[in-house]
Amino acid sequence: MADAGAEITFRRAPAYSSDTVSSSRYYVVCITDPGNLAAINGEQVRVYKTGTFGRQITLKEGDNTVDITLFQGTNVETRQFNIFYKPATAKIDAPAQEPQLEERLFYVETKENAYLQYGSGTDRLGGSKMGFLDPGIVLKVTGQIGTLYKVQLSANRFAYIHAEDVEMTPRSSHIVNTNNIGISNLGDCDRIRLALPERLPYASRTSLDPTTITVEVFGAMNNSNWVTQYNELGMIDYVDLQQADSDVLKIVIKLKEKYCWGYRVYYDGSALIIEVRHAPATMSLKGLKIGLDAGHGGSALGAVSATGIEEKDINLRIVKTLQKRLEQKGATVVLSRTDDREMTMAERKKIFREADIDLMVSIHNNAGGSPLVPMGTSTYYKHITNRELAATLLKHMLELDVPRFGLVGNFNFSLNAPTEYPNALVECLFMSSLPDEELLADPATPTLIAEKIVAGLEEYLQKVAEETGRITTKKGKK
Repeated sequence: MADAGAEITFRRAPAYSSDTVSSSRYYVVCITDPGNLAAINGEQVRVYKTGTFGRQITLKEGDNTVDITLFQGTNVETRQFNIFYKPATAKIDAPAQEPQLEERLFYVETKENAYLQYGSGTDRLGGSKMGFLDPGIVLKVTGQIGTLYKVQLSANRFAYIHAEDVEMTPRSSHIVNTNNIGISNLGDCDRIRLALPERLPYASRTSLDPTTITVEVFGAMNNSNWVTQYNELGMIDYVDLQQADSDVLKIVIKLKEKYCWGYRVYYDGSALIIEVRHAPATMSLKGLKIGLDAGHGGSALGAVSATGIEEKDINLRIVKTLQKRLEQKGATVVLSRTDDREMTMAERKKIFREADIDLMVSIHNNAGGSPLVPMGTSTYYKHITNRELAATLLKHMLELDVPRFGLVGNFNFSLNAPTEYPNALVECLFMSSLPDEELLADPATPTLIAEKIVAGLEEYLQKVAEETGRITTKKGKK
């Protein structure tokens, strides 16, 4: 206990003497020195190791007095403030006016890092991405909504693209006949080459049971009268061509295995190339090349906790600890950022692509929900073939004895978009939750999180190895 007369400090309390709100639920969050006791409206509340404490107040209409009291031995200090609650007046808003499509007709050519999105909608992650495109692809614009162009991919298919990702061109798009297809094993990948007279827009996706990669080529009529497989393939079982529509060629690539280690679609001149990566030579962390991304950085702080912990810093701390653990296991680690710098998503993806990584994990911490309860952990993926990786990482993160916030698929995060390598996003904990923040502030937590992610990666690799027969299982079976 403190000596009589010792000063009790509020490191942070409501900075106002009154507040006016329109919701009956109100969160009071304060900070004091760790070790003090605290009560809100006469009810003792927990003071976390960070010094934070709080309580949810249910307000009555009109004035509400809130008393915040700190105790340290026999010393007491009280702050008081008023909350005026006036319920929001119910009103019927006029329907929001949807942005109107302005009809346009001209041609554009894609620039570097251009991507298509399915519709004109958006949220904080942008519109739902259909896929990235090579530069030099001509698109027919039929309309415009704000900064989005509506483009016609085929007679019956449309998409949207950002105006800043294209430039006007005197060229026009055409419907063309395809030439023949050749497939070769290049040692580290199987390559499909489709000869075309010009670059056409395309989109790809993966599916399971069986595991396939489907590439749609818009503006193409199938005149590929044979598909030649030149040698024994490593990952591809077979390739089938389907004319999905009068001007849409569908290339269906059936894989030999359940697990996809990535693929790349690009143009070499006007020839469309699809490279399907072989599985790594090793099914252990030793010898694997792993990309790690620490979210945010520089002026992009990310979420900020009640005591001022910045997400960018805790993300980097976890990544550096994870790097050390993975390197101890024999992995080669490639970081998107190594210090406190701001980086674009394109810059991060370029680092991983040029390093030819085997898989990637992006580290973030979440925000939102109630500040008074543990919010927990979650993992995210976009492509269905990455679901198992995200699910296995989540399984081990839950061993931290924190709530399951969720396994989130079809996630529109830019670093989940690449198809070149398996990837997943881990939202470790919630910066906005006082109990989660207490964990994040503990110097031992980055190590605990790193250990769980390493365990998740090891289990995933073991699962792949056993299901593909690449190692001998504990039962001695191939």
